Amino acid sequence: MSIRPLLSAFLKRSPSSFSPSLLSRSASTNSAINRGLRRSPTTKERPDAEKRSSLFDSDETDGHSPRLDSPGESENSVARYSPRSDYPKEDRYPSSSDYSNPGHSDSYPQYSTWRPFAKPNPRLDYIPPPPGADWTPKPRRHIPKVDYNSEWIYGTSVVEAALKAKKRKMYKLYIHTSGNRTPENKLRDRAMSGLAVDAGLEVVEERDGGLLDSMSNSRPHNGYVLECLPLPKTPILSLGAVAPNKTSFSIQLAQHHHTTGEPIEPDDFPGSITCRDPKRRYPFVLMLDEILDPGNLGAILRSAYYLGVDAVTLSSRNCAPISPVCLKAAAGAAELMPILEQSRSDKLITSSIENGWTFYAAIPPPTKQQAKRDRYVFSLDVGKAVREGPVVLILGSEGDGLRPFLKKHVQYCVSLDKGPGTDALVDSLNVSVASALLCASFLKGT
Repeated sequence: MSIRPLLSAFLKRSPSSFSPSLLSRSASTNSAINRGLRRSPTTKERPDAEKRSSLFDSDETDGHSPRLDSPGESENSVARYSPRSDYPKEDRYPSSSDYSNPGHSDSYPQYSTWRPFAKPNPRLDYIPPPPGADWTPKPRRHIPKVDYNSEWIYGTSVVEAALKAKKRKMYKLYIHTSGNRTPENKLRDRAMSGLAVDAGLEVVEERDGGLLDSMSNSRPHNGYVLECLPLPKTPILSLGAVAPNKTSFSIQLAQHHHTTGEPIEPDDFPGSITCRDPKRRYPFVLMLDEILDPGNLGAILRSAYYLGVDAVTLSSRNCAPISPVCLKAAAGAAELMPILEQSRSDKLITSSIENGWTFYAAIPPPTKQQAKRDRYVFSLDVGKAVREGPVVLILGSEGDGLRPFLKKHVQYCVSLDKGPGTDALVDSLNVSVASALLCASFLKGT
């Protein structure tokens, strides 16, 4: 039985003050109105509300649903609406064209117009500068970029490393030049400006700190924001042979980018990686499989570079991007060390083993039976491995660890033993801490 005839009979018997237009409003709209995020104009404010068609005003019937005769919208009824170009000007949301004249407050649409019960927001509304100031706050909701694909990286170490490494295309350097900058900060500002000028960048001295806060998503930028393209990662298929003098090792480049699918030119990426300590050991590479947290990824890159890892390779799927958050946690280390990328981790393992590489998988502390089955090696005994041949250490994701089918391809497994008296509730370490301790175990003997 259809419910529409019953609804029709109910509406005919309902008081005339009831408006069926209330039924056409979604629950999300009601919630937004209650929180003050959306206005509820009446028919007086919206002359076109009565002209719009409603579900209950249709003259066509389908044979099962008769026309529902509504008494009409009352004076205080709420009309359903959304931003449209044919609505009055004050009912539309701001666009980039509204900020064409930043010198006058009239050109700034107020966000509080669409939040009538909220106080003006200094990040979203135009607030005049203090008396006597020779600057004007810029709008927070629209910050133009030189390149649509560019990003804003921030932080002293991150920006300085990017300017020195020159591994990516850079456009603008923003420096906060407020009155509270110390003499040490001013000296560093001049040094940063010199690096940017040497790299051919435009230097923007910005007195409005809120603009830099918007670029960094309110994260600490230390007064420096750099607009640049994302950091490129070298797509590889496998690790190649090591040079006889251990100074470098070759890599087999992929024919296409793993993420974009664009073809790779022969001169886009180098075909070999330099070893950082060839006199004392063979190359040591850290392989990360499905690390999800960008903060953990940045901390791993920072520890790996500090301890002497030669390169880091990441999985192209289900892995955290090298975002500004990751770069901030890495403190500039991501710009200074080779970062590789593989799409098939299992194929990389098998092909690299054929080229003489030894793979170790980081696993939780095993039982005695698991240790025999997984070819377990104690972390205190792995220091000699890098003196005998090239080594790759694999770490899995934060929650589930290394995927089982990858663990089947490696030669050995290694873990960190718990201390005596450790409660079973704390059964593991953070992946960034574990990677630092394991890298130190491999490299400490060199």
